[in-house]
Amino acid sequence: MRIFNYEIVKPINSGGTANVYLAVDLHNGLPVALKKLKNGLLENPVMLEKFIDEANRYLYLNHPNIVKLKDFILTEETKKEGYLIMEYVDGLNLKNFVEQVGALPAQNVGLFTMEVLAALEYAHNQNVLHLDIKPANIMLSDSNQIKLIDFGISSDTKKSMKEIMGSPFYMSPEQISGKDIDVRSDIYSVGVTIYELFTGKLPFQDSKTREELFDRIKSADIPKANTNFEGDSIYIKTVNEIIQNCTAKNPGDRYQNCDQLQNEIVKLLN
Repeated sequence: MRIFNYEIVKPINSGGTANVYLAVDLHNGLPVALKKLKNGLLENPVMLEKFIDEANRYLYLNHPNIVKLKDFILTEETKKEGYLIMEYVDGLNLKNFVEQVGALPAQNVGLFTMEVLAALEYAHNQNVLHLDIKPANIMLSDSNQIKLIDFGISSDTKKSMKEIMGSPFYMSPEQISGKDIDVRSDIYSVGVTIYELFTGKLPFQDSKTREELFDRIKSADIPKANTNFEGDSIYIKTVNEIIQNCTAKNPGDRYQNCDQLQNEIVKLLN
């Protein structure tokens, strides 16, 4: 199947709003990841404006730990369709990686997190929030490089966000409440991600309903993380302090930026 100048090779992933394919750029023969928004999504004028705004922001992000957006396509036909043409990363995401190998040692978590924070710090400095940080959106390439993907619901750091968007388990209290958000919402999501990589499970994953989950995110502390790695006993206190300081209910009680969090993550690498 051919879409514009791209030959589809195989499907890679499918989500609630888009399907992702491995494709070949027919101009140069190189592989790309082609993300096709699901039919009808851009018929909504608000979603159409959001797609164009986000794609334009994402297009100018250029960092070794961020999957590069090469181009985006918007058809002008009666049925509007949107496509994102992205750098193809040969590897797997950290969600699948943990499912395969289990919870990770503290130093591995620290190394991966430092690369995520390098990407986030760069994006934040460009006034871009990610808003959907989670292991499934962090690629580990075959060359062991971390690549942050899917700025699909990203937002300008200078704008408020009144709509609930993101992955519920990783969302900050202010994000699920539709309140104004800033870089500290991404910091919160990094904290949940650290917890999942270190323990192999999510906090509050036993919540039976979305409402119960949201109530616990807004009012209950993240459970203490434990490890099965004997060598990590010296790190467990630091890991829990980092998680708690990332996921404080009040944004003012969290790390205020990526640099502050990086200074703490370094303690896991010594």
